[in-house]
Amino acid sequence: MRMLRPALRSDDPTAFWVVAAPLVTIIADPSDLSVALPEGVDQLDTFLEVDVAETTALLHMVAAMGPDEELRSRARLGLTARRQPMPPQITGLAEAQVTETAALGDEAGENLMAELVLPRGVRAVLVAYVQWSPAPYVKDAFVVPEPLEQILEKYRELMAREGMVLDEVLETVAPADACARFTDALAATPADVAQSGDFEQWPMLRPFVEFVVSRMPEGGMGYDEAGLPAHADAAAAPERPPWILEDGTDLVEEFTASEHAAALPHREMVQDLVSALMVILDATLGDPLAWDVETTAWLLTDVLPVSPVLADELAAEVPAVVPPLVAWSLERDGAGASQIAQTQRTLAPLLAQFPQLRADPRTRALRLEEQVDLALEISADLEDSTSLRMADLALRVGGSTELDELDAEPLPAEELAVETIAEGLRDLAAEIDGHLVEGVAALLALTPREIDAEEVLTACRRLLVRIAQLDDAVLRRKASPRNTAAALVSLIARGNDIMGHAPAPLRGKDLKQAFGLRSDPAQRARPLAEAAALPHRYTGVALANPGLLIGAARARILRAQDEAQGR
Repeated sequence: MRMLRPALRSDDPTAFWVVAAPLVTIIADPSDLSVALPEGVDQLDTFLEVDVAETTALLHMVAAMGPDEELRSRARLGLTARRQPMPPQITGLAEAQVTETAALGDEAGENLMAELVLPRGVRAVLVAYVQWSPAPYVKDAFVVPEPLEQILEKYRELMAREGMVLDEVLETVAPADACARFTDALAATPADVAQSGDFEQWPMLRPFVEFVVSRMPEGGMGYDEAGLPAHADAAAAPERPPWILEDGTDLVEEFTASEHAAALPHREMVQDLVSALMVILDATLGDPLAWDVETTAWLLTDVLPVSPVLADELAAEVPAVVPPLVAWSLERDGAGASQIAQTQRTLAPLLAQFPQLRADPRTRALRLEEQVDLALEISADLEDSTSLRMADLALRVGGSTELDELDAEPLPAEELAVETIAEGLRDLAAEIDGHLVEGVAALLALTPREIDAEEVLTACRRLLVRIAQLDDAVLRRKASPRNTAAALVSLIARGNDIMGHAPAPLRGKDLKQAFGLRSDPAQRARPLAEAAALPHRYTGVALANPGLLIGAARARILRAQDEAQGR
């Protein structure tokens, strides 16, 4: 009762389904609980005897999704004597209909989605992730209290931030085919599988999943002999992922089950990383097992540090996962212990350097540029600029995560952090800062737009400190401190859309006037941008750091994000 009561009163129409689904299983098969019941009394009787709203709601669940007709009939008969008012997600279960089904695939499986519609406007979507290997089975399932259209739109936004396009992997599935796929996957999923800490609703939600499947038409096409979705049109069938061999061998499963991987924690993370690495090897060399010294060194130094599709959490596992993966692959190929040991010794320094190399600001800038290039290809193929616009916004703020967490709060007023600059440069930095104060005030006096000089100064000072820390040689070169200050302002002003082409309020000539210069400071700005490891941007300056963007600029970026996502 303590579980059922808040779920029944929740505004979330799916809350009661999630909590009550496992109780339907217990009622149908009480197992060891039956010894505590009087002779001739089963678990359902205990709920029929107690006439309260919670048990009434549970009887509705049993009547709709009980595993056998006798149990459902008894629950329906018991409901004829109940008078408690019930919300529509309870009373409408018996009339629920599946209206739309779809699949969102990846290299290892697919999210099967079914929209459930109940009377009085109750709509929800069952999402089940079916992993295709070693045979299609339900790995996770959950129910979301939103229409399918809204869920797909959220997927579209999330994927666009990563430079991907939903429509490339989205499949509209006939309900009969969805029913067949669900049925095949459930049949291969053990009924007594233990709950994993990784999943909140599965496998306790299984009775609800089976109920939803029962509302779909039969006669569709499920999975083929290879474990992939069967299609009447062979061209529409998904390609076999590179880690699945022609004989059905799953290389990822084989590795994670081997002694080499026994000491690795986070099995799910390991599987995701290994499959991603095999995709890269297969795409470039045509062999997902090409883990020789030269290839692995190339991956660690040239590919993975700048890869925009390798998530940071997966990249963090590279030093731990690659050594046993290489050893397993070489052993599988017949290599001896001495060869494996020599390979490991050769790769050890590269693995030790990998985290630092990936975190290097210049490598990070290259990743952001690669993300834009990838989005450019996707946009050209689909004739849709959404992914490119999102990648450009991520470039401006430093990444997709930074874009997700972006706010429009003004930058605080800060003095130059001279203590973080090498002693031999502090006097020069202070002189540059003096020119910044005068120049910014003179520049902003030339525009009618209200721009906080303190915000601009803070951004300029932060950029100066960044340059001094990353590559102070550029500051030691013979150059006018005034010109250097103007070049810093040029980068910050252009990166914040204060200066440049319309609608920016200021032009390059205004900067020259404000700092009393005869020549354009752009020539000085280029080596400063390189020293600061700013990524290249096709249409202007990318500061790639929210801390270098004034509040008004971040507000414009947030509006552009909403516009790109159709909000």
